[in-house]
Amino acid sequence: MHVIANHAFFTDHAGFYHAVYQEEEDGWDPLQALMHFQVDAMPASCIPAADLQRLQQVKDYLRESFLCPRLSLQGLCRKFGLNEFKLKKGFKQLFGNTVFGYVQEMKMKTARQFLAERKMNVNEVADYLGYSTPNHFSAAFKKMYGHKPSQLMEFGGGTQN
Repeated sequence: MHVIANHAFFTDHAGFYHAVYQEEEDGWDPLQALMHFQVDAMPASCIPAADLQRLQQVKDYLRESFLCPRLSLQGLCRKFGLNEFKLKKGFKQLFGNTVFGYVQEMKMKTARQFLAERKMNVNEVADYLGYSTPNHFSAAFKKMYGHKPSQLMEFGGGTQN
């Protein structure tokens, strides 16, 4: 870890991380970059085979159950026999996203599909995905895709990002 920290602080990675985080208003964050470095520095082969299998099972389960309102880290840990640390760190290391980042991604992909193909309105999609208000859903959609969900229908659907 010491080698990673030295490499991160004494090597010029500003160009790389600026490109990665250029979409954010504040630019790149050195602490976030270091955390990214630490996750990338440990290959998936460091994860025991049994945990790899469980983590894949978690991902498969989330792909089918991402709309479940009772999803929790504790529940996933109990269901798949992982402690919270292994679940969070292993999932991020293996799939490049947090558990709930993946859930959010699945929700937004579903939303985009529903809006583009089924022509559901924003209120219906927000309700279907379990958002408390259409405004919360719209903000999450815009954060992921860079435009409001209503614009997807205006542009004609599936050609967007």
